[in-house]
Amino acid sequence: MATQREVGALDRGADVDSPVLLDLQHACIVHGAGRKAVVAVEDLTLSVAANEFVCLIGPSGCGKSTLLKAIAGLLPERSVQGRITVNGGTPTRARRANAFAFVFQDPVLAPWRTVLENVRLPLEVVGGSAQSLASRSPQELIELVGLSGFENALPSELSGGMRQRVAIARALTLQPSVLLMDEPFGALDELTRDRMHAELLDVWSTTSASVLLVTHSIIEAAFLADRVAVMTPRPGRVKAIIEIPFPRPRLPELKTQVTFLKKTNEIRTALELAT
Repeated sequence: MATQREVGALDRGADVDSPVLLDLQHACIVHGAGRKAVVAVEDLTLSVAANEFVCLIGPSGCGKSTLLKAIAGLLPERSVQGRITVNGGTPTRARRANAFAFVFQDPVLAPWRTVLENVRLPLEVVGGSAQSLASRSPQELIELVGLSGFENALPSELSGGMRQRVAIARALTLQPSVLLMDEPFGALDELTRDRMHAELLDVWSTTSASVLLVTHSIIEAAFLADRVAVMTPRPGRVKAIIEIPFPRPRLPELKTQVTFLKKTNEIRTALELAT
């Protein structure tokens, strides 16, 4: 049975008037100063609507990961110019409000903590205000990502895909408005990666989060996203926005259909033109 999100997503036209949750206007990111300064991102404009899934794709070194760090408020303020807002406020304010969560390519789990303890970690860090932010218990999130029975396992006892599921569950603990994902499946083998695509969409369909995901995979971008933002080589700019019209829920069989292959070719052509 389709969830409410999936039913609503069958007609993407209904999302045209969704409020903008993440907004970047003429963003510029510079590393260093003086002669050693490197412009990583220049004059980049991009918005992500509430409950929208957007993928960033582009050549290595074009500033995709740097852009996520700027959104998360993880870069020095002096290195970021232009305007970046999350929920209408600054990245710093959003971070303090736990409005977003970050999932990296490496799950970054504490090796001495069990699955349950790793998922519970954000609640421990936030402390007293955590209960008002969490809509699901750590146990419920573990069940949501399909790891029931592994609550007491250590990261060393899990496969790569299972560790990434733990990272996703942990990211959802405080019910973020925005989920930033930096090539979360890049280190996985192709079969595991395909399975994780479907599982991520299943989990996302139960949340109200917007997602901005960085990837180098054209297939991944076309399968996951509502829109794909194609970036130029450094300094990174958004060269094209590709709409992905496929209804949700999306099943793995979609990747074999002619319409899907045509869409991946459209993204590939945009990448070629961007370089």
